[in-house]
Amino acid sequence: MSPGHQYSLSRRGFCICCAVGTGFVASRGWLSPSQAYAEARNIVDLIRDDAARTPIKLHKLRRDVSILEGSGGNIAMLTGADGKVFIDAGITASRPRILEAANSVSRDPIRHLITRTGTSTMPTATHG
Repeated sequence: MSPGHQYSLSRRGFCICCAVGTGFVASRGWLSPSQAYAEARNIVDLIRDDAARTPIKLHKLRRDVSILEGSGGNIAMLTGADGKVFIDAGITASRPRILEAANSVSRDPIRHLITRTGTSTMPTATHG
């Protein structure tokens, strides 16, 4: 669009715009402020809901080293004669699927969990 050109809306375009807008409001497509607030969801709830639905993928890297992918990130798993070591815990909502994937490698118990504490950019990573 050139700097001197003014945008104009034709009568037909204006009528179509009005008809669509009226239909949108009449069909209750527009939310009142209280409805919009009730519909709003915070980011933590969205992440938890997504983690609850996302499948856990198991990737065997080497003999006793595997990665569980899909619980809001990756979980490293080392298996040994005395049990499993998890590096990171994942998100609580996906715990049943994490355990199912881990048990598909070995039925040994999880003996140790190595996780990080919060930082200024990542408040916490100890969900599970």
